[in-house]
Amino acid sequence: MSNATKMQLDELERLMSRMPRELCCTTLLPEFGVRWRDMAKAIRSARMSMTSASIARIVCRKVAKNLPALTVDEIIAKLRLQMVAIQSRIWHVINLQEPVGDSWEPDELPERLVDALTTARVGKNKSPEVQTVQIGDLVFVSVQLKSEVRCSAPLYLAMPLGLPVALVSSVKSNGVLQACVLGLGYKNFTDANLNGRHIPSLLRIHGGWDENLGYMTEIPKYDPVPIVTKTGIDYTNKAYDEHYVNTILGPDPPLLTDLHITTAKMFFNNMDNRLITIKAHLSSQNIAKTLKTLVIKGALRPTSELLHVLHTAKSNRLENYTESE
Repeated sequence: MSNATKMQLDELERLMSRMPRELCCTTLLPEFGVRWRDMAKAIRSARMSMTSASIARIVCRKVAKNLPALTVDEIIAKLRLQMVAIQSRIWHVINLQEPVGDSWEPDELPERLVDALTTARVGKNKSPEVQTVQIGDLVFVSVQLKSEVRCSAPLYLAMPLGLPVALVSSVKSNGVLQACVLGLGYKNFTDANLNGRHIPSLLRIHGGWDENLGYMTEIPKYDPVPIVTKTGIDYTNKAYDEHYVNTILGPDPPLLTDLHITTAKMFFNNMDNRLITIKAHLSSQNIAKTLKTLVIKGALRPTSELLHVLHTAKSNRLENYTESE
């Protein structure tokens, strides 16, 4: 069995250098059977800085070069999957429906997915390759179909333990996603029309992980009154509106970056009796913070239903949206 090639070692060093140092110490070093105490001693002896690049250089030059090529390939695949877990990407939430078997366990997940993909015969003359890694309470999965001459684009999944929900990198995968759903023990899935980059926020909006879900049992009544501030009495309702919006959004609102709104309004000429379809796309680093700013600036009413989207709609795509008068 041949040892790792220079190309493999260069790829391994490149990936390790891009990862946080803490993740290298806790997850990568055990893959090579190296203790952090020995690694720190080697870094100090070489008079190198205590960074991920230093760890990667020592691992590749002193440890990985003696490993079989297949072992290094597996480590590189897991490393790429860990990079997917920590990098910013768009995740789509799907609901898993109609259980047809036992619930999955992280240890048996690769074998179940490979069996499901093989049975479904997804991808002619291509064999499925599945890699999994668990980070906290989330299991990340990479699924790719490969042959001797070409390979398909990988499909990434992120799944919380014990919940009938999954996050996928794409909902259009030519049968691969459906086969993976069967491998997870479900017959079908539906698109939740919820996507974003922050996985915990997506799960909170979906309803699976919101610890503060019961902080507000009903929408409070909007009853503006003058408020005493540091500079006097505020009769403009700005201080009240800010307090009201904070109450609606909650102490720690979920993080969303996009909000799609579709509505229909009557044409300005009532004689035509026609509807105009209006579409709006709101994009920012934090939708909740942007909505709050719009209210404070007077561009959005404090009673707008857009402020309730994180609690009621459970989606960042609002169809047939109607603003109350």
